[in-house]
Amino acid sequence: MDAKELRSPKEKNLFFICFAFSLLTWIVLVVSLVGLFYGIFIGAFLFVAHALMIAHIKGNAVRLSREQLPNIYQRVVEAVEKLGLGEVPEVYLMQAGGMLNAFATKFVGRNFVVIYSDLLDACDEEGREMDMIIAHEIGHLALGHLKWLLFLTPARILPWIGAAYSRACEYSCDRCGMEVAGDLNAAARGLLILAAGGSSAQKVDINAFVKQTMDLGGFWASIYELNASHPFLPKRVAALVNWKHPGQIPLPKRSVVAYPLAPLLGAPVSGGAAAPLVIVAVIGILAAIAIPQYQTFLARAAEATATQGIEETLHKIQALAVDYSAQSGAWPCSIEELGAEAEALVAQQGLAEEMSCQDNYFALFYPKNGQSAYKVIYFESGEIQEGVIDPPPQDN
Repeated sequence: MDAKELRSPKEKNLFFICFAFSLLTWIVLVVSLVGLFYGIFIGAFLFVAHALMIAHIKGNAVRLSREQLPNIYQRVVEAVEKLGLGEVPEVYLMQAGGMLNAFATKFVGRNFVVIYSDLLDACDEEGREMDMIIAHEIGHLALGHLKWLLFLTPARILPWIGAAYSRACEYSCDRCGMEVAGDLNAAARGLLILAAGGSSAQKVDINAFVKQTMDLGGFWASIYELNASHPFLPKRVAALVNWKHPGQIPLPKRSVVAYPLAPLLGAPVSGGAAAPLVIVAVIGILAAIAIPQYQTFLARAAEATATQGIEETLHKIQALAVDYSAQSGAWPCSIEELGAEAEALVAQQGLAEEMSCQDNYFALFYPKNGQSAYKVIYFESGEIQEGVIDPPPQDN
């Protein structure tokens, strides 16, 4: 079964929300040169940090292959084939001081999976729990979670939405793990290892563990989970049961009161949990970047429009002056001599004007960057010149 068929419906809906918000955010950053600069700077910092992490893994972990721990590597290959990933990622087994964890990552187009040794040591000898763990991480790659990770970064800090999308992704990957493991009990045990550790996980009663979900609908439990990137473990096991046997395990609803308070009270849960503060800061930064840039854009656009209108008026006045000269044998000395059409053109601009029949020109004066600027057209050549009037010197 292809991994895309295992994607949870909530993940699909939340992805579109996150995509739309992130797209809007990136457009604002790209339009703003200052925002684009900060985006490049932060991106370069994250790239270097990620590169160093990959170097650390390569230098301190064991890379699996057909020659190195082939039994584990073969499980990776089978998970890749079942979930339709295509190319087998680089897989590393790493000692992490007793931590029970595994993760997938992506760097310069290459996929990586890192499994902490204590997590695999806690699995049963048959290896089905191991299949759950491996396939869960392969699921992140097969479902494109890492492909969109950087693009969706702005949405990750959204209160409620960012954490909800992350939890939905975990539910989807749990389905991938169970499909590859081929057994609900084995998949549940794989998750139980994360809760109880290696030696105790095999002794835990799964039914009793799932019943713990009834204790997770309270106010503080709701506050915590609404800010968490991963669902509560009993709920993850319950979700697998309900996926295969819909409605078998009733799940309590979260506290309604917790929703408006979750972004504030849940700040200690994780880095992403401080969403309200971060989102306000990000909006403030974007506003500080975008609003001045937008105002500058509007000012330049207005200036360009006004300048274009001035030049059009100058050319029309010059044409009238040429006609006047052909009829009278002299150049006009005032706008009134050119008649009502010329007076209307100048009045429409609402600017100060000046005409000379000795130097044969007509000029309009307009404000520019706090100074008085001018554009002048010469009747004979039609040439336009512009400049700024220097302010008179101040007496000391």
